[in-house]
Amino acid sequence: MTNNSTKKQKMAFPVGLIVVILAAIGLVTVIVAGVKGIDMAIDKSRRYEEYEKILTPVVLIDPDSFDDVTKAQMSQLMEISIWSLLKNDNAPDNFESNENGLAIPKSAVEAEFTELFGTEVTPVHGTIEGYGIDFVYDNVSETYTVPLTGVTPIYTPNVVDVSKTTDTVVLTVACIAGNAWEQSENGEMVAPSPDKYIRVTLRENENNLFISAIQNTTAPETATTQYNANNNKLEDVNVLDDETTTESTTKAPETTEAASESTTEKESTTVKEESSTK
Repeated sequence: MTNNSTKKQKMAFPVGLIVVILAAIGLVTVIVAGVKGIDMAIDKSRRYEEYEKILTPVVLIDPDSFDDVTKAQMSQLMEISIWSLLKNDNAPDNFESNENGLAIPKSAVEAEFTELFGTEVTPVHGTIEGYGIDFVYDNVSETYTVPLTGVTPIYTPNVVDVSKTTDTVVLTVACIAGNAWEQSENGEMVAPSPDKYIRVTLRENENNLFISAIQNTTAPETATTQYNANNNKLEDVNVLDDETTTESTTKAPETTEAASESTTEKESTTVKEESSTK
């Protein structure tokens, strides 16, 4: 009996050791998988934030929809390009100022235009009567003058779905009214429900993505958007594909400097072509 018991004890030790090793391997695998999952979630969140940063000056003026960028209203594309420059935190330092506001060179607007809308359309310069503000163009100095006041955006973007193909990225975007945010009793900003949804198609051009279409759409059937008062976030629960967010956030709109006082309605946008000769 003693010999048999000793043999069993000797056999039990390596078997137990194997179990411990396998358990440790399993634990490491779970930890690694968890870390990778967190990294993927963070990376996805960053991509969504990058998309929203691109779209912020776009939905700010709520442009007309277009199926192809070549059919878009030129004045609105120009206005978006200028707003995109103004949304840069360093805008006041990047451009000269005078008694009338910032002076933005034609070349800077053209570069931003190409970055946003590609090379299939050519920018046309002229004074822009846009959303609550005029961007006055001077043919002599070839600059746009932008008054240094403030405006509340018509909408702020909240990307709720991303779909990719070989050379396109299609974004489903919830448009949050800029003037509909409310403040809770504890002082936090409460996001309203989206006013509408748009589908923005990005196409590839020389390894860069540009906006090629903006179309009205409906809320994704597999996604619901609701406000979580505990963490001040809009949470979107989706089960579409690996690019679909499980949590997307949007920030309360900040008053944009270098614009006029806020308005509650979108003002018509036109471009006045100025004479190239004195």
